[in-house]
Amino acid sequence: MKNNISAKNDIYPLLKLAIPLALTGLVQSATWFFETLFLAHLGPATLAAGSLVSWFFGTLAVIMFGALSSINILVAHKHGTNDVEGISFIARDGLILAIILTIPAIILLWNMAPIFSLFGQSGSVVALASSYLHALAWGILANFISMACLEVLIGVGKSRTILIFSILSVSLNIFCSYVLIFGKFGFAAYGIAGAGWGMTISYWVTLVVLLIYIFITKHCHVYFKDILNFNASSHLIELLQIGIPMGGMYCVEVAFFFALTLLMGLIGNDLQAANQVAMQYLGLFMSMIFALAQAITVRMGHLIGAEDIHAAKKASYLGIAIAVVLNIIVAIFYWLTPDMLISIDFDIRNPNNLALINMIKQFLAICAVFQIIESARIAYFGSLRALKDTRFTMLTSIISFWCIALPIGYILAMYLHVGGAGYWWGMVMGAGFSVVLLQWRFKSIIRRYIK
Repeated sequence: MKNNISAKNDIYPLLKLAIPLALTGLVQSATWFFETLFLAHLGPATLAAGSLVSWFFGTLAVIMFGALSSINILVAHKHGTNDVEGISFIARDGLILAIILTIPAIILLWNMAPIFSLFGQSGSVVALASSYLHALAWGILANFISMACLEVLIGVGKSRTILIFSILSVSLNIFCSYVLIFGKFGFAAYGIAGAGWGMTISYWVTLVVLLIYIFITKHCHVYFKDILNFNASSHLIELLQIGIPMGGMYCVEVAFFFALTLLMGLIGNDLQAANQVAMQYLGLFMSMIFALAQAITVRMGHLIGAEDIHAAKKASYLGIAIAVVLNIIVAIFYWLTPDMLISIDFDIRNPNNLALINMIKQFLAICAVFQIIESARIAYFGSLRALKDTRFTMLTSIISFWCIALPIGYILAMYLHVGGAGYWWGMVMGAGFSVVLLQWRFKSIIRRYIK
């Protein structure tokens, strides 16, 4: 009976949040997959321009996502105390933060051409990338406002609603991009700019539908009833104090993987291609773990708000265990069925691909180990975010990736002649060290909460 109660009180509430958020992560990852697929049909120069945009906009998006994620942390704590009015004031300030962040984002999108040129990109590729970014700039305001509203709903535990709106947005995005890139159904063919306009249209349509849903749905409208009330105290500073380190952490990690891609390219093009396949699967499955970490944050926030610290601690360890077990299952697939995974990208029966396929198998085998450790690291991030500790997580990201993984990987690859695999073993070591640091930090902070 005790185990049943434990499952009902501990496992089910966490999974109820985590499963829709994990599916949301997978759905959202489809956007760039299809954009790449569409642009590949327009030629190498267009695909190269699309790659530039995806790296830049991906970096910008994760920074802004990290900053706006502070909304769900504060909302989760207020939800745990049933403070509906407090949630509505956080929603108000979250929307203000989204609008503030829109300004530098649009300026960057509109003026990236000189920066791309500075990094040695050809004029034709820069021109194509600029047309993409200029079209995308018109949708940034809608995207950020939608993100802020959805973070409020995540904080109160409405993860299924998030999944529904993600499916809507991604479906619209793929459809509109396809129509405008290739000129279908009587529309003009805008080429790569059509990808930007497709995203912009999907952002604005999603925002309109989301706002209608919020204001006609009583159980959602109540959390936004004070967004025009500016008499109450502001949470904007607290949102920035929590959000900026989170955005910085994501920036540090995305920048590392970009640097990894460049370093692999210095060793050889085949090695860079092999690394990209491993990164393809890493990104796909880790999106689920990031979603699980978000669920841990929200669940712990509810429990901490209700002053049930022991249950919050239990939720943390349970979430970490689920993340690790999921990635052990993924690792088994990497180890036992690499040919099936590789065949999606390359013809494994072509003898000309033999060397490349062997490199990919090597990277996937190490990636499996890295993902198991990394899943614990990301889950601990979720736990510490619930405790409003985001600066330490940013510090550990800097240490683990840039001070441990990169130097050790470089030594293994270039001096000990391990090759590209050396960088992956460096990542394993960096992630392992980070988990030790994060576990120590979590234990010390949760102990203070219990006292």
